[in-house]
Amino acid sequence: MAHEAARGGHLPAGFDRWELADKDGETVAHAAALHGHLPAGFDRWELADNDGWTVAHAAALHGHLPAGFDRWELTDNGGRTIYYMAAKKGLLPKGFDRWELADNDGWTVAHAAAWHGHLPAGFDRWELADKDGETVAHAAARGGHLPADFDRWELTDNGGKTIYHKAAENGLLPKGFDRWELTDNGGKTIYHMAAENGLLPKGFDRWELADKYGETVAHAAALHGHLPAVFDRWELADNGGRTVAHEAAGHGHLPAGFDRWELTDNDGETVAHEAARGGHLPVGFDRWELADKDGVTVAHMAARCGSLPAGFSRWELADKSGWTVAQEAARNGHPPSGVNMDGIQRGGDESIALEEGEPTARSPK
Repeated sequence: MAHEAARGGHLPAGFDRWELADKDGETVAHAAALHGHLPAGFDRWELADNDGWTVAHAAALHGHLPAGFDRWELTDNGGRTIYYMAAKKGLLPKGFDRWELADNDGWTVAHAAAWHGHLPAGFDRWELADKDGETVAHAAARGGHLPADFDRWELTDNGGKTIYHKAAENGLLPKGFDRWELTDNGGKTIYHMAAENGLLPKGFDRWELADKYGETVAHAAALHGHLPAVFDRWELADNGGRTVAHEAAGHGHLPAGFDRWELTDNDGETVAHEAARGGHLPVGFDRWELADKDGVTVAHMAARCGSLPAGFSRWELADKSGWTVAQEAARNGHPPSGVNMDGIQRGGDESIALEEGEPTARSPK
């Protein structure tokens, strides 16, 4: 009850049982601090929950630290100080200059301030980096808070991503930008980053540009549904043979009228298989017999995922081991209704009628 009263600011004057805690170690003091209801003169800032999160962290989270607070270096189990929490809200003390203070992952107070747009005018320590090499500039670019005169675009993280890469994710590249082919360590260009967010420059047509894994700019755009209406290069494939059409199909982004269902990856899995896996086959689809290298048909894939349409009737389609669509549906909890299971054979000569607990002839692919 004390926690509830603390949240609403209804603790009685003189209350002193601040250490009462719930199963997560959150004390009554935490509850009061989160809502700005600590009394004047409160001094038990070090009380911590099971994650080391102190009452001071809770108060700082919503800007409820009192004037004259001086316990800034209290840390939680992740190494986050009160400075870090205040930085997220733009509430660091006047004259603060200890931007390099970092949590256990190397994320500094400057990173926290940058991501939320609270770095001071004239800040110049953009190169401060966490353990992954992500600099303060990356954090500012991620949040869309780089200053107008920023000029350190080529700072890179451990993966080779520049500030340009981060800015491209948010459509915040500088005016006149023309270095689209800059790559990270995996060969991803700025075009790739822009494509993921539908921010490619007008008239873009270099869809075949690929990273080290063969993933093209078109793959990046297809993943998020940002291909243009007239796109026709569905056969572009990555190193595993996965085409742009596979990428679009897996996320339900194929256009109406798409008809290149037979395009295959290196395992012989077609675009139709990918669409069936996610339940994205169009109404009226009728190429259920398309099969991968193991003979697993599109119908098997749809049966596995419970996405076969009402009225489906090709239950006898079988893969190379003789495993039928009916068996696949039954094994995955989608037994066909109105089908005489005894009339469909396993492996050509064994009834598929499955008793509860009976082992199946093959594991799912």
